[in-house]
Amino acid sequence: MNDLNIAESIDSYIKKTKEDYNNMLARKNCAYTTDFNSYYSTVRDFLSKNPIFSNVTVIQLDRSAENGYPHTRPDIICIPSSARFPQLETTLYHEYVHIHQRRNLELWTRYLKSKGWEPVSEELIPERWRERVRYNPDTIYSQYWCFQKRYVPLPIFANLGNPKMDGVKVMFYDLQTGILEHEMPEEMVHKYKGNRQIEHPFELYAVMMEDKIKSDEDILSFMNAPT
Repeated sequence: MNDLNIAESIDSYIKKTKEDYNNMLARKNCAYTTDFNSYYSTVRDFLSKNPIFSNVTVIQLDRSAENGYPHTRPDIICIPSSARFPQLETTLYHEYVHIHQRRNLELWTRYLKSKGWEPVSEELIPERWRERVRYNPDTIYSQYWCFQKRYVPLPIFANLGNPKMDGVKVMFYDLQTGILEHEMPEEMVHKYKGNRQIEHPFELYAVMMEDKIKSDEDILSFMNAPT
């Protein structure tokens, strides 16, 4: 495939993703499904019994949404109609952490800075890498963060000519050397080895909290615990 076709594939993905993000901010054009299946009822039943979700909207989307992955939009947990979770409770608490991050960005920024992270301008990332990054609706509003003033995780499409959300490898842009590293830096391995979602600190800490919280107070207790 020639460079022009690759560019068209990536550009069309970026254009659609940005349009979808602007629509989600305006709460327009959300593909709500009318197929409220029995599993969705199981999800709603669980949520109704857990007060942490009382001020969160939960919707079911068409199965094409975000490749069938659960995700969040402003104050909304989105469950694609094809989604099935081996650990329903863990998944929904994970998504709630993302809602909490959106609602408390200043608090989370202070917390993550205490852990060695800080947000960075997209201008510090070469355009050739930015154009190949998979957008994540849970992190797109604060997309680029560096660890120890050096390493920026980037979820890069493996197949540039046919970008798919399940075809992504997380790489690490080194702000000091200008090199895109294919393996997690040792500094991050030491701190986050075994964490299944390393593309962004919001994801890292959502994973770390997902089985430890039942309320906003639990999130704050986790954040205030000595390490």
